Amino acid sequence: MSRHIGEQDWLAVVLDFFIVVLGVFIGVQLGNWNSARADRAAYEDALERYRAELAVNLETLETENANVMTGLGVVGDGIDALQSCDDSEEATAAVNRAINLAMGTFGISVRDSALRELTTSPRLLSLKADDERRRFSDTAHIVDVYAREANFIEVIPLEKRLQDNPLIGVGQPDTVQTTYFGQDFSRQNRRLELAVPVSVACADNTLIKDLFTWERWQAAQPAVGRILAERFQEDLDWLDARS
Repeated sequence: MSRHIGEQDWLAVVLDFFIVVLGVFIGVQLGNWNSARADRAAYEDALERYRAELAVNLETLETENANVMTGLGVVGDGIDALQSCDDSEEATAAVNRAINLAMGTFGISVRDSALRELTTSPRLLSLKADDERRRFSDTAHIVDVYAREANFIEVIPLEKRLQDNPLIGVGQPDTVQTTYFGQDFSRQNRRLELAVPVSVACADNTLIKDLFTWERWQAAQPAVGRILAERFQEDLDWLDARS
């Protein structure tokens, strides 16, 4: 271009100028295309991670729902036995099972790292249509509400310690077989048991009310979990239809 300007070959100068501009334009467009392609691939990868996350959460919710329903049956039987004032071995055993199960609560912690990425990453947000952005935002809101409610459901029944009740004693050691995050968590544990006959314990409103509090709050877990599971299933169905 410098030579052409020096020679005052203006046609050649114009052609040189357009060649430079065209080269820059093509380079920018290729860069933008590659960037958009990489962003789209990142978005698809995030959706696949979310799909896997949904599958795990649905399985977890189903398992924990079955566990809490079993626990509600045990505590419910214990309350019925306690209110019967029956001193039979069966009634005493039912109350003891309820007492020991009510020492803990059932809680569910769902995974949401992929969902959070989809709803907070500026790079991914820019790629979503309005309906997709709204869908994931609504799901994140439901997860937040669920986490808050689940915390109450899990913690409130434990605010009072059953072992502090003078009618409850500490029994002989027993081996508890359980797993925690896939690891064996078996241990020696002393179980609680009634220190008085059921006919005496049935007059203790504190014990009945403690078991009632456990039952009342834990009974909300399946309903709350069902709402969350339905939302997760909707998102999973949407992803499957999108594929």
